[in-house]
Amino acid sequence: MMLQGSHRRWFALSLCLLLFAAGCSSLLFVPDRTLIRTPENLGLGYHNVVINTDDHVRLHGWLLEGQHPVKGTIVFLHGNAQNISYHISAVSWLPEKHYNVFLYDYRGYGLSEGKPTVKNSIDDFKIAVKTVLQILPEEQRKLIIFGQSLGGALAIAQTARFKNEFPIYALVVDSAFSGFRRIAREKLKIPALTRPFSTLLAKLITDKPDILKQIALVHPVPTLFIHGTGDTIISYKHSELLYHSARQPKQLWLTPGAKHIGSLAKNNMRQRLLDYMDNALTIAPPAKTQHGGKPAIRLSGSRFTGPP
Repeated sequence: MMLQGSHRRWFALSLCLLLFAAGCSSLLFVPDRTLIRTPENLGLGYHNVVINTDDHVRLHGWLLEGQHPVKGTIVFLHGNAQNISYHISAVSWLPEKHYNVFLYDYRGYGLSEGKPTVKNSIDDFKIAVKTVLQILPEEQRKLIIFGQSLGGALAIAQTARFKNEFPIYALVVDSAFSGFRRIAREKLKIPALTRPFSTLLAKLITDKPDILKQIALVHPVPTLFIHGTGDTIISYKHSELLYHSARQPKQLWLTPGAKHIGSLAKNNMRQRLLDYMDNALTIAPPAKTQHGGKPAIRLSGSRFTGPP
């Protein structure tokens, strides 16, 4: 028997809810287990870093060695798809410019165990950073947090939460969205099947933490927003929202015509970013603890290794 009128609409809604509820995490997290390259393939010196979380999940990352003298260390948070072996190209140019780069995979990505959620992706930042601070000599512990796309939203929440625990000198947010539910609603408006129910379905996505509220809490860490006006994946309007919600000191760089996370493909933008970071390192961070001594929590089992 054919469904008529409102029955068809309710059937479509029910189907959308079932399908979406089953895979709503995949809207935010699209992990890939296969590593397509290592830093060695790019001629970079590095260490493998193994991080053991408090709930006994093992995460994997790389610490790229900056050329001496090293100015500081960039903690890089990648986007929602693939893994660090794909995203390393976004930061592989920085070691030559005298910056270490620490990049690691969220749970379920690359060699990292477990299943990713917004909560554990934010929580794991603490143990990951504490692990790498144990590795670094004291003079290289000046941290700059750099997040792209999903990683930008996570970096905002992480910096707001841990700014008083770690020596964070600046936050760089590239092509990020301004809210988990907000970006879900935008994406759900694209397929014809989910468009009529986009607002309702988006409510199945967590809206915690509220990124617009979190960005206001990042103060007084200097914050830079970067976004291409040609971004069709996440509109630059999101960065404008973030910028207006942030407190000083803050900057917004809109790159005419640049695509998603494409602003730093140009050498002039890279130099501009280097100048920004170099200047940020001259200003004392808000952190109360510079981690010159023992870490605040136990790190049993956390370790790093050399290239395999």
